[in-house]
Amino acid sequence: MKYNYKKTDISYRERGEGPVVILVHGFLENQKMWNDVVDVLKDTHQVYTLDLLGHGDSDGLCDIHTMEQQAMLINDLMQRQKIIKATLIGHSMGGYVSLAFAEMFPEKLTGLGLLNSHPFADNIEKQEARERAIKTVKRHYEAYVKAAIPSFFAPDNREKYRSEIAKLVQEALKMTPENIIAALKGMKLRKDRSDLFCKRQRFPKLWITGKKDPLIDLERIRDLAAHCKGTDYIELGEGHMSYVENKTEMPAVIKRFLQRNDL
Repeated sequence: MKYNYKKTDISYRERGEGPVVILVHGFLENQKMWNDVVDVLKDTHQVYTLDLLGHGDSDGLCDIHTMEQQAMLINDLMQRQKIIKATLIGHSMGGYVSLAFAEMFPEKLTGLGLLNSHPFADNIEKQEARERAIKTVKRHYEAYVKAAIPSFFAPDNREKYRSEIAKLVQEALKMTPENIIAALKGMKLRKDRSDLFCKRQRFPKLWITGKKDPLIDLERIRDLAAHCKGTDYIELGEGHMSYVENKTEMPAVIKRFLQRNDL
């Protein structure tokens, strides 16, 4: 389904009945990444997925898509669908968006989940890497996408999931270079929300990481997670792309979290 948001077409889907869960995809992804999770949840929950600005079948809005802008898009979807409260679960960049939503609209959340994500801002090194990525996209965005997607997987899984990686690359190549750059700029500008996630939010929280995730500082995450009140912290065995690398285990973890907390 599609609707118009600020003169921009936005794609979303709604399946199932029950308490509302909104699943938020990450960078270079789209709502299709959640298909297996939706299949697990739709018998007990009303599950919404959407393509964020500039991703999937949703159009871009401007030259920088901040995490706050993406959060406002989710809020608009909730208003249109008359959703009063929901649990948000975000993968990677989707986690950054969900954290922005938690800061902007805390009264609308029943729970919050970070999947292969974290609440930290980019450090100087990461900001410089984003700038290099932007330059690469401007020169040859196809080469950037074809290199980026495999790098999200655990190194020893890149050959194992070669066919899945090829499909993800083809999906990501549907994005325009301008929208890829808009997302990179938005991630570079995001603020640190560690205190928000760990101390200021009182609803149930889920934090799923991968022991072989090449994109995160696992020790820093473990240290923060040890001080996060009301948070279920789970480490899965593989990399950043848990919806492929932990295809069965990850959806089950999410469902247990929702059931245990009556969300």
